[in-house]
Amino acid sequence: MWRSIRRVWAIALLTSTEGLRQPAFFLMFITAAMLTAFSPSFAFFHLGEEAKMVVDLGLSTVLTFSTLLALLTASSTVTDEIEGRTALTMLSKPLRREEFLAGKYFGVASSACALVLLTAPVLLVTLRGEKYELSQDPWFRLGVVCALAVGMLVFGVLMVLRLFTTRKVSMVMAFWVAYGVAVIVLFAFVGLRSPPAVGWDWRVLIGLLMIGLHACVISAAAVTLATRLTLVQAAIGTAGFFLAGHASGALVAPFRDAQHRLTVMGHVLRVVLPDLDQFNLTDALATAYIDKPVPIPWDVVAGSTLYALLYGAAVLALGAALFSRRELG
Repeated sequence: MWRSIRRVWAIALLTSTEGLRQPAFFLMFITAAMLTAFSPSFAFFHLGEEAKMVVDLGLSTVLTFSTLLALLTASSTVTDEIEGRTALTMLSKPLRREEFLAGKYFGVASSACALVLLTAPVLLVTLRGEKYELSQDPWFRLGVVCALAVGMLVFGVLMVLRLFTTRKVSMVMAFWVAYGVAVIVLFAFVGLRSPPAVGWDWRVLIGLLMIGLHACVISAAAVTLATRLTLVQAAIGTAGFFLAGHASGALVAPFRDAQHRLTVMGHVLRVVLPDLDQFNLTDALATAYIDKPVPIPWDVVAGSTLYALLYGAAVLALGAALFSRRELG
């Protein structure tokens, strides 16, 4: 069993590393971070609702880009390795197809969740600045500039070290170390400049957690489809899975009787179709900044987590069954 876990871990680590190094990851991360940071600029026609716009646009942006990243990573790592016969070489060793599939899934899911996690500091700082009107404070802007300058300085120092250490310091590692240092500097600066009573709004982290669960379910579908379809077909299939998951309520609605109870066909569709809308707390969190905040019960979060685990496992089981019958030679 431990050997099987080590093999799955090795495949997952290789896949996640490849996913974090691909240009698409950096492009999506930078785009999501910039859209979140500049989201107050889109609120000029929503007087007094800047904080709501930050949460609404920030969470929606992270949801969209984490879904796209899961789709692209699964298609590029799974489909390319199968069609390029790299998977055939790996499976000729003591590696079962189920272990290969599980490792690919954990690698793709971790890449998508990494995008969610890395965008969280940008959303927290932007929301804090708008909610407490710190964005108009010159010191707040100076803090942002200083954090960027420190991050660029750290990146430059690591790049210089890379030249004298036979490339032991990769550019990817230098980027993430510089980003981590910049985030620490920014959090410290904003915390010192804010009034003592001002706190961070950690509620958005619940929304980001649910988006991470959403990305895990999408990753399961993307990996499953990538084991049997071409890159384009898998991408279209994953997009269809995403749309069906967010429209499942409307698709099930016609299958209700006069008492609004689900028919047999309605129950079948409810079980088969993914319910991805339960992971989207954007409206509830955004509305809290103009109306009375509505608490999000932890049993709802726990139920959604359990649903993501069970539904993702079911989709992967289907993928393992399909992958076991595919000829790789």
